[in-house]
Amino acid sequence: MSVQRHRAAEEQGRDQRSRDRGAVDVSIQMLFGLMLMVFVMSLVFEAVTYWHSRNVFDEAAAEGARVAAAFDGSCAAGVAAANAVLLRTVGNWANGVDIECIDGADVTVTVFGRTPGVLGSGVGFRAQATETAPKEG
Repeated sequence: MSVQRHRAAEEQGRDQRSRDRGAVDVSIQMLFGLMLMVFVMSLVFEAVTYWHSRNVFDEAAAEGARVAAAFDGSCAAGVAAANAVLLRTVGNWANGVDIECIDGADVTVTVFGRTPGVLGSGVGFRAQATETAPKEG
């Protein structure tokens, strides 16, 4: 009978050891899990800043094309209008954004630049938006 008790106690101890992984093992798993979560969140934030920047660039290009395509409009006025939309909408990070205007039967305004990075200004992506409008008159 004592052998059976000894085996039962030994098996119970083995079960407890297999269930108790130790604080170090759990801490390492939590560390890697946290690193993965931070990476995924940063990726989501970068995607959102790209999407928002692309929308702002598109709005600025549309306004620039509308102003430049007006009867008395010019490319200089279209670029100024697009720049005003950028400064009003996003402020400081629009400093590195370039605006191009091509005049003709259709006026084309292109706004392109880097999006603000979540982890730093050099981390952002390159975005571009182009809008075209027929020239009046």
